[in-house]
Amino acid sequence: MQKHRVAASATRFYAGEPLEFNGTYTTGIASVNTVVQAADATPVVATDNFVGISAQDAPVGTDTTVDADWVDVIEVIPCFTRLRSKAKTTTNVDTLTELIGVLWDFALFDLTSAVFTIDETGAADTSGLTIKGGIWEQGMIDVVVDARAMRADVAA
Repeated sequence: MQKHRVAASATRFYAGEPLEFNGTYTTGIASVNTVVQAADATPVVATDNFVGISAQDAPVGTDTTVDADWVDVIEVIPCFTRLRSKAKTTTNVDTLTELIGVLWDFALFDLTSAVFTIDETGAADTSGLTIKGGIWEQGMIDVVVDARAMRADVAA
């Protein structure tokens, strides 16, 4: 677990949600030094900077606005650490045969509702998550993060 900075007035996030670095680089200098809630349909290889999973809710003040502060983030080991979530459509993986059918498929985080899930329907080859298992009885799937989804493309 590592501490990362959160900017004031950032989108509010909660423990268990994916976070990313949303800055850019110019001659090796980062444009910002903070993490944000991951967007829908991320992480994408060579586009996103996936950081990890928030271990706590975003720090907020009495006005419920996110404060500039530190947040604990569970950082993953690429292609090894398994992340588990509900599938976006649990009926697509609610039998062992269906779960086996999506193993090694590429996937993305989904935020089309108020809660993050993992979209288990096959995604583009640049999708940064790979389905490695799950608990079909509960509609849960396990994914690992591709290391290339942890750093945006760099121009030489």
